[in-house]
Parts: sequence; C-alpha cells; structure tokens
Amino acid sequence: MTHISTPADTRPHSDRFRGGGRERNCLAALIRSLVLVCLWGSIAGLAGTCRGQAGAEKPVAAKPAGARVGYTLILFGCEDTVVKAAGIDMHKTLGGPYLGTWHEMWGQKRIQPGRLDGLERGDFDMLLLATPHCYPDAEAWAGAVGLDSTPAILCAAGVKNNPNFRLVWQSWYWARTEPRGDRSAPTGKVLHWKPRQEPPDGLRALEKLVDQINAKHGRKVMVISPVEEATCKLIEMVAAGKFPGITDPEELWGPWTRSHDPMWRPGSHLRTLFAYCNVATMYGVSPIGLNPDCSSLKFGGGKTFPEAFNDLAPITEEQRKILQQIVWDTVSNYPYSGVKKP
Repeated sequence: MTHISTPADTRPHSDRFRGGGRERNCLAALIRSLVLVCLWGSIAGLAGTCRGQAGAEKPVAAKPAGARVGYTLILFGCEDTVVKAAGIDMHKTLGGPYLGTWHEMWGQKRIQPGRLDGLERGDFDMLLLATPHCYPDAEAWAGAVGLDSTPAILCAAGVKNNPNFRLVWQSWYWARTEPRGDRSAPTGKVLHWKPRQEPPDGLRALEKLVDQINAKHGRKVMVISPVEEATCKLIEMVAAGKFPGITDPEELWGPWTRSHDPMWRPGSHLRTLFAYCNVATMYGVSPIGLNPDCSSLKFGGGKTFPEAFNDLAPITEEQRKILQQIVWDTVSNYPYSGVKKP
C-alpha cells in the first residue's frame, strides 16, 4: 500500500480563520443553512398541527347496545319513539311484571306468587317503572320502605340470573289543583304550583333507599330518572315567559274536565319530556338533536282518555330544542341517574 502524505498547515490557529478565509466562510454558510432548515421545519410542523386540529372531527360516541326493557305502571308511551330516533339497535320492549295498581307499592304484601318469575329468570335487562307514589312513605308503602320495599324486591329478583340488570325508577311530578274562582269555568279548578326551591323530602328518602339497595348489591342496580326536576324546570320557564308558545303552566296539561285530575292528561310537551328523561337515564344518551316521530301513537286505558298524540298540541322545533336541553342538563348533572356528563 502506498501512503501519500500532504504538507501540514503550519499557520498559527488564529491565522487559519482570520481575514475571511475560505474555511470560515464555509462554516458560517453551513451554520446559516442549518438554522434555516430547523426554523422552516418548526414552522411547517406547527402549521401542519394547526391544520390537523382544525380539520379533525370530534370522536363520535358509540351508541349503546339495545336492551330487553320492561315498562310498568304509569307511562305515556313515547319512550320507544325516542329510542328509535337515537338509533339504538336491538332494543326490545317487554311487558313489565304485574305489581298491582300504581298506588300499591306495598312490598311483598302486594306482589303475588309467580309475578316476578320473568325477572328471576333473567328475562329483563332493565325495568322502567313510573308511579305517582314514587317516594318512600310509611303509609303509602304500607311500612315497606327499606330493603323490604318494592324497588328492593324488584332489584333482588332482577339480578338473580342477570348480573347486568338495572331498575330505572322515575320520579314523578304530581300536578295539584285548587278550586277556580270562576265556578262557571269548564273545569272549576286551576293548577297549583310553586317554584322548586329544594328537592322534595320524598326524593331525598328515595335517594337514601337507592344507596341502601346499591350497597347491598355492590353496584348501581337502581337509578332514578329525574322527571320531577325536569318538569319543575319547564313549569318555571313557562311561568317566567321564557318558553315560546306557552304562557301558562296549565297549558302543559289538559284539556281538563271536572271528573279527571290533570295528572292523567299531560300534554305533548310533557309526554316527550318524560320520554327524553327516561331514555337518557336508561341508555345514557343525550336527546339533543333527536326528532322522534310520535304521530302514530295512541293512548287509552286506565284513567287516560282515548286519544292520539296528534290530538295534542304540536311541538315546534324551537320548543323541542329547549325540552331536550332541559332534560340533558338535568339527567347529566344528577348523580342518581347513573349518567356521567361528557
């Protein structure tokens, strides 16, 4: 191998980079190039990130799976239309177990043998129950207000062969009336209401019972659909003149007659509000933006008048949006609904 040597640069170190020598020019040019490359890369990267953020779509929450749901006692039939509008597949409506009438929340004293067989077999994933006697009361519930109560019995039966069973217990706003001054009026009575300052004592008692039942089973088996609170918000909005198209809370019910309490005749706005609230609690889905078609619904039986949904006052798009917002604000901020706010 031949080794070729080159003469060493014998200039002092300071002379090599003095007076604009080629070495210094090359080094300076290299540094400038590197700085520009880094700067351009940073700007381009930042611009790309901004474009990505601006164009990124919000993740769409997965729809919950449908469940086998039993409906029982006093419901007004709009829940399935809301479920359909929400696009929840595989939802199946079952007839709820017969518990007697709505005012017989008497625990085991009223539930006849065999009535809960379907629950005990695991046939139900959920049971939605609504009754004006929704709150624990020693007199109304015949003393069965704890783990011997009707809701406690239903939960125990439901989880026996279905570990995912849930009881959705609807709170109820009971429309009270008082005599009307003008006795010649068609109904002779007027709606009596007052602003909701605090949750009713009965609701607090119900929440304590829910805590007892869920503690027994080690998870949230029983939840509350907060219809009472949502209804109060709507009434107060109407009374304050903030709900378009309705100026008197009385208009939310009826038409009334002398022989029937308005409780049995909620209007279209209340019926859809009830359904929005119940479905939001059942499935954890927001009703905002839904447009359920209730036009084919007919009602009758019990104390309700034979009528169709289309016989009731129409709901405008503006009103629908307000109802949906009331419900979602109420359900998603109420811990006992079991729904977590996004």
